[in-house]
Amino acid sequence: MNQTRLCIVNPFQHGGGAEFQISLLTAALHQLGRFDVYYLARHVAPDIQPDGYKVVRIGHSDQVPRLGYVMDFIPLYRALRAIKPHVIYQRVACGYTGICAFYARRHRTKMIWHVAHTTDVTPQTLDTGRNVVRRRLEKCSVEYAIRRADRIVVQTQDQGRLLSQNYGRQADAVIPNFHPEAPEQSDESGPLTVVWIANLKLWKRPDVFVRLAQALRDLDGVQFLMLGEAPSGAQNAKWSGALMKSIEDTPNLTFLGRRTADEVNECLARASVFVNTSVHEGFPNTFVQAWLRDAVVVSLTVNPDQVLNGNGIGIHAETEAGLEKAVRHLLTDPAARAGYAQRARAYAKSTHSVRNIGKLTEMIDACASAA
Repeated sequence: MNQTRLCIVNPFQHGGGAEFQISLLTAALHQLGRFDVYYLARHVAPDIQPDGYKVVRIGHSDQVPRLGYVMDFIPLYRALRAIKPHVIYQRVACGYTGICAFYARRHRTKMIWHVAHTTDVTPQTLDTGRNVVRRRLEKCSVEYAIRRADRIVVQTQDQGRLLSQNYGRQADAVIPNFHPEAPEQSDESGPLTVVWIANLKLWKRPDVFVRLAQALRDLDGVQFLMLGEAPSGAQNAKWSGALMKSIEDTPNLTFLGRRTADEVNECLARASVFVNTSVHEGFPNTFVQAWLRDAVVVSLTVNPDQVLNGNGIGIHAETEAGLEKAVRHLLTDPAARAGYAQRARAYAKSTHSVRNIGKLTEMIDACASAA
């Protein structure tokens, strides 16, 4: 049987939601036994032990190039040319997106671009604090690829609408994020717990969660936990310092720092409520992780496809006052909490199962046949 050579291209080989989704995809492709998979990335875990795929490191440093990932044009293009893939699967919008599209057009290779964030399909950029030239180069690269990718996959109907509205391009498929069944058993035998999970970045708005914990100090025995990587570097140093000081000064709030994926899931299995305060997201993997472990999702802003209120599986707070009201209600009404949790678990199992990987595999197969 002829093997399909597939290049998965992403700046990171580990670390975030997109990388978790890719790890599930590579495992499924390995089981099928008919794919020769290469993972091309700049940031590679030092202890990586790839199972069923080969890792090709792009560049010679773990640092982000000063002008963004478009600076990796030559090493990425050369790596693709050496592998001669039938299909390129690219996720996380950046300079790599345009480089992959450029290569694919010149070598009759099919490219699938998978949207990972709502801002991928809007003219705005996510991180307004970065170098202006870098931001523009990265966005131009992504917009070049939007016009030339053979297939575009979105996570939500909202992303498909934005893709059409902003770029006149129709999504080829809407494939919700996929997750395995939760091995952990939900356990609320301990204290009522409210959890926030993300790296402490400005656009994730961790300060909102700190204010929430402070506002709910009157609820005896309730603990608030923050999991994620602490801010580092000179950028936004004043904000970072003030944030960490406010966390330390909040007695019912504990910062646990960065945790492994298993530790995050174990924490969610013991949690009563999961809170999201981000300005933007794609479709948060943490939503699905919480749903599968009976932690009720309360989101300040992010509500893709109106999934929370539309299905009765969480609460879209909209304002900080609404966030406080919603979390207080859930913590003091066990029956309401149980109802949300039951509906959310059923929804996650039906909509976000690993069966969705099959839809992506079918697209890869179709592209390989046409290459």
